[in-house]
Amino acid sequence: MPAAPNICIVIPVYNHCLTVGRVVREAKDYFPVIVVNDGSTDDTGKILAAESGVEVVTLPQNQGKGAALRAGFVAAEQRGFTHAITIDADGQHATRELPVFAAAARQQPEAFIIGVRDLVKEKAPPGRRLTNNISTFWFKVETGVVLADTQCGFRCYPLKTINRLHLKSQRYAYELDIMVKAAWAGIPLVAQPVSADYAAATSRMSHFDPWRDMVRISWLHQNLSIQSFCVPLLLRRIFATGELRHLPRGERVKTILRLLFSEHADTPGKLSLAVGLGFFCGIAPIWGFQIIAAAALAHRFRLNKAITVTASHISFPLAAPFIMAGGLLFGHYLHTGALLALNATTLLQEIPERFAEWFFGSLALGIVVGLAGTIVTWLVSRLCVAKKNSPA
Repeated sequence: MPAAPNICIVIPVYNHCLTVGRVVREAKDYFPVIVVNDGSTDDTGKILAAESGVEVVTLPQNQGKGAALRAGFVAAEQRGFTHAITIDADGQHATRELPVFAAAARQQPEAFIIGVRDLVKEKAPPGRRLTNNISTFWFKVETGVVLADTQCGFRCYPLKTINRLHLKSQRYAYELDIMVKAAWAGIPLVAQPVSADYAAATSRMSHFDPWRDMVRISWLHQNLSIQSFCVPLLLRRIFATGELRHLPRGERVKTILRLLFSEHADTPGKLSLAVGLGFFCGIAPIWGFQIIAAAALAHRFRLNKAITVTASHISFPLAAPFIMAGGLLFGHYLHTGALLALNATTLLQEIPERFAEWFFGSLALGIVVGLAGTIVTWLVSRLCVAKKNSPA
């Protein structure tokens, strides 16, 4: 039976001398407290020095909440703690709810427990509700996980797994990055309802910069969204945990290519459909958008994007004139039942004049070639599977 979680509280603080003393005193009634003084320039340092039974980690200069949390998590694990509950130093979180987080951690020690506030009920500032709604929407896009609140600082982190995530984000973007990477790494995310106090003026004294930090978070959302669309989940999991960093370059490339071309391609049917869809997109009359269309349709139908996009390159530059001519010839024959005399000189003149024939002919040709590619790929892959499974 695994040992019970050894829990501490980590409190990052920057210039909250009016509230940090009370928060620390209330918190240490429940669990050991580690406070990270993130280069405060007010009386925070003096107040913390006067508090007994509290460990203080001091950063000489302000580096942002992300750096403060990193320092707190490293210090907590070095001291033998397995879990760290984080609360903000501004007093908005109710320390009486700390035992609830601890109970959740004991019940699911491998989980990442995330505080979820009712921002409407708690009468949070409109700007904070707006940024949270935006962040929550993109978090769902990036992970598929639905959470009503993605910006609450009241959380319980399983240190062994969290400290090994590969994270580069700074300041407030760090808390978002760590949630997304945790979801990609397969760490269970568990919502825990919490209250929040926005009545006191001090609870509204946020160091969140609406311009600088929103730009940083928006940039992070853009990168994470692109990764979630383009990169297979297994590969994102490896990126999130940093496993590739320890492999030689050759092994790294092999691993990336293997995972890129293996997701949703574990059966002959899925593999052949990805190839057929790619052929169709490459021949369809959507020149300039074949790759985008191939990736989007593969995503929609849960087919392998790398295979589909690779197959869409059937319309590579040297083949493009033949494909265009084939679409026009096919379309003219379907429309009139007759063959069209065509050569390289008249091709570009005929297509504008017979645009409808070329357009629908290209669609029909794409369907025919896509079906042929699907059937041939299915037969070949079935033969390969049969050969692999046959006794030597």
